[in-house]
Formats: sequence, C-alpha cells, structure tokens
Amino acid sequence: MKFTISSVISAAATALVLSLSAIQVQSLPADPARSVALKKRAIEGLNNFDCKLTPAHPRPVILVHATLLTVDSWSTFAPELAKRGYCVFGLTYGKYKKIPEFGGLAPIEDSAQELANFADEVMSKMKVSQVDIVGHSQGGILARYWMKYLGGAGKVYRHVGVSPINHGTTLSGITTLTKAMKMFEPSQPTFDSFAPSFYQMVVNSTFMQKLNAGGDTALGVIHSNIATKYDEVVTPWETCFQEGPEITNVLLQDLCALSVNEHLTMVNTKVVLQFVLNQLDPATAKTANCLSMF
Repeated sequence: MKFTISSVISAAATALVLSLSAIQVQSLPADPARSVALKKRAIEGLNNFDCKLTPAHPRPVILVHATLLTVDSWSTFAPELAKRGYCVFGLTYGKYKKIPEFGGLAPIEDSAQELANFADEVMSKMKVSQVDIVGHSQGGILARYWMKYLGGAGKVYRHVGVSPINHGTTLSGITTLTKAMKMFEPSQPTFDSFAPSFYQMVVNSTFMQKLNAGGDTALGVIHSNIATKYDEVVTPWETCFQEGPEITNVLLQDLCALSVNEHLTMVNTKVVLQFVLNQLDPATAKTANCLSMF
C-alpha cells in the first residue's frame, strides 16, 4: 500500500479528533441522575425564559461557544452574568454526523442559521427586537454571518468577541507550512468528512473572504473584541481584531500583564469576564485588571 504524507497527516488528524471524542464520552458520569445534576450546575443561569428584562439590562445576552466545545463551556460566565441581572441564553450549535459529542464542526453557514433560529426564538419569547451577543472563537463570527447574510441585520445591539476568529487563522503556522509542502488541499476532503468548519476558518478561505467582504463590521452594531497573545488557535492573535467605527479592540495582557491565558481558558478568567461586563454595560464599568474578582 502506498502512503503519502498528506494521507498520513489526514489520518492522524482524524484519529486525534476521534480519540478526543472517545475521551469525552468515557468521562461522562454513568449515573443518569448525577449527569443531569452536573449539567444543571454547569449551565446554571442559562435559558431561563422566566427571566425579567430590566431598564438596566433591557436585552437578552446570547453566549456562543467555540469550535469543539458546547454550551457547557459557559459554566463560569453564565452564572456570573445571571447573578448581575442579565437574562442569559446559549445553545450548542454545529454538531456534525461523525462526532456529534462536539459542537462547532458543521459548515459555518449552517451553524449561523442555527444561531439565527435560536436568537429569533429568544427575541420572540422575551418580546424584544434585539439581543447582545458574546461569542468565543468561531462563536465570535456566527452572528456576523447571520447579520450579513441571514436576515440578522438590526437584531444585534452589542457584539463582544472573545478571541474571535474574525480574519481566520494560520493555526500557529501549520496551514502556511502545509500549503508550502502542497499538503493542504489534499487533506481537505478528510477534514470535511468530520469537521467542515475547520478549513473554513483558515486565513483567506473562501468563507473568510465572504465574511469580511465590504468590511469587518455591521452597521449600527457596537463591536468589541479581546484577544490574548498566548493564543495558539487563532494565529496571529492580531487577526481577532476588527477595523471600523464603534469598535473596541483590547489585548488581555494590556489589562493584566501577568495573564498567561490561552485560547480555551479565555472564558474562565475574571479579567475577561470584567471586560465582557464592561462592554455589555459601559455605564457601570469597573477596571478590568489582575485584581478583578468574580
């Protein structure tokens, strides 16, 4: 049997994701009652349609997770937002056929439609016409696609990106290297079979070109982004930032020089939480720094 470098890399990548899937499945509690209890605790404060909007917090906040994660990744931020009087909602989007335990793997256009449907449901039940969005990684671009191409224009008031993949990624140079070695395109069919979103998030992909055509921002939306210089997923980290009016771009280490948070841990740190709170309600903003407390 003849093996090529690209086929070996594709097989290794497939094995890695499948093994991660297996690990996740094995780690689930065997006791169904315990599993339900853990899930309830993990997403406490989320999707409470009895929550009352107030003049201080007049819009629902929708949390949109990163690639390979689920709504449970907001188990730190969601309760904190709810404690502060926000009506907080979230979904797991982008499950794909081969490894449904993970979110964010389906074509991004499909995931954006899932977000659109969910947001419309939230707005209908909460009797409002706009939401605020907080999106992590891929979750930071779904609403942008929804607003631009799926009828979401005018439905988002504030959009906060946490390490958002606004301009694609080189995956720490891996995509650049594989392109130079002519292994990038041959590997795509394998990736597309279990995670079509992966190749869509590469710098200069067809999807990224479409997303950013005509500008980075949506008219009338207040955009803000926070990035970390230790990001190993969205690289270079500067690609998280947007250009245009009504934009706040902040590097985490400018708020707390001691922070070594990387891509995944951005949604588990008090400094980022304070940044998000400040963006959602500038009138009550507090300094976000190394001393920020939950």
